[in-house]
Parts: sequence; C-alpha cells; structure tokens
Amino acid sequence: MHIIDFEDHVAQELARASYGPQRRTLRWVTIALALLTGMALVIALATETSLWPEVFLGALTLLSAAGILYFEWRYRSHSSFRAQLQAGLRGQRRMLEILGPLDDRYYLINNLKLPDRADDIDHLIIGPNGVFALETKNHRGRIYWQDGQWYQAKISRSGRPQPEAPIRDPTRQLKRNIDYLRSCINHTDYALGQRTRLWVEGAVVFTHPTVSVDLPEVVQDALPFPVLRARDLPPYILGHVPRQPLSKANIRRLVGMFAHLQPPQPENGDL
Repeated sequence: MHIIDFEDHVAQELARASYGPQRRTLRWVTIALALLTGMALVIALATETSLWPEVFLGALTLLSAAGILYFEWRYRSHSSFRAQLQAGLRGQRRMLEILGPLDDRYYLINNLKLPDRADDIDHLIIGPNGVFALETKNHRGRIYWQDGQWYQAKISRSGRPQPEAPIRDPTRQLKRNIDYLRSCINHTDYALGQRTRLWVEGAVVFTHPTVSVDLPEVVQDALPFPVLRARDLPPYILGHVPRQPLSKANIRRLVGMFAHLQPPQPENGDL
C-alpha cells in the first residue's frame, strides 16, 4: 500500500494547543532578564549609581514572568482538548497496522483537507475496487445508540466506571464531508468522475483495541455508512464490489486530483 500524507492537521492543532514556542521563549527571556537585572543591581550598588535601569529591567522580568503564567494557564486549560488530539494521533498510527492486508494496488491518503472548509477526511483509500472515505475514532469503552443519541461508556485507568457521555454522530459528520468531497471532485475533474462512474464509499471505524460497538441491527441498517471495528475494515474494503473497477491509470489520476482539489462553485442563488 502506498501512503501519502498531504498535511497532518491533527498534529498541527496539537502543537498549537501545547503553546510550546511561547512557553519556551518566555522562560528563556525571563531567565535572561533576571540575570541582567541582578548584574545591573550589583553594579549599581557597587558604583552607587541610579537604580532606574534596574527598576526597568525588573519590571520587564515581572512582565515576562506574567506571560509564562498566562501561557501555562492556557496550556493546562486545554488538557482535555490535547488528550482528544493525542487519541486521534494514536488512532491514525494504528490505521497503518489495520490496513496492512492491502497490497500495492491501493493508496492511502491521510488528512485530506477539504478546500474552503475547516473539515478534512481522516483517511481516503483509492484502489481497484473504489474510493473509500474513512472517519476514524479512537474512543475506548462501549459505544452505543439510544433514543437517537450516540453514547460512550468507559472505565477510567484506575478501574472506575465513568459517567456515560453523549458523542456526536460520526456518520452524520462523514456524510457531510463526503457530499462536499463529491462536489469538489465534480468541479475539479468532472470528466474523470463520469468516466470512472466514481462513487465515494464511506465507513466509520473505531480503532481502539478495547472498544465495543453496540448498535441494534435496525439502527445499523438505517445509517448512511457502516460502523466498523478495526479488524473489520480490511475485509470490508477488499470485499467491496464496485459499479466499475478502476484501472491503474485512473487510480493514479485520482490520487493526483486529490492533491489539488478545487472547491465547488456556488450556485447563482448563493451569490
């Protein structure tokens, strides 16, 4: 399987939420200012000169220290968000293991950015039997559906049951992204889409090794896409029968097209 990484938006978002450059820079600036203030104070006391430069340097040191406290507060306040992003990165790395059975006829595109949208497709697989858009979730515990709402029930690392928490419907998010992706494909290379009778398949994949997915069959049948655990993904892809197989040339052209997707043009009524 060929792997293509256009851009890792999850890793970029994690770096932004860690405030690493700001925290490191301010720490060094504060240390440097504190040393300068101390040296200047010693010289001023020894020479009995004015202390105004030392007061100014001391004020700058305090201001820099306040900046450290601010960004440390921002860092700690985003701990839950960073945990979610880190779980997503672990799920992405696990995806490479999951898709091991796919041979060199297949291409895996990670983090396909949708033009003019904040969203992306977690993973896009292009092979002789079609194009597959995957929404991956690294949730652990039990995922279930009740009264129109998705929930996650999990056990803490200390072994204590956690309160059941509602989660967003991942199939709805995937459907919205695939619908937009189809519009982008039609605008970018309409002839290619028509010639290959291209249809984007979708699947929601829960990648955590301990997850259990408990969805009644009637709910599964009503969903727009299948909801799978990691071990079920390769058989789903390899067993799919497309409306029209894709040739090697068309696969390569599709991969190239996804590298420069164009947003769909607005309808006249949207202008």
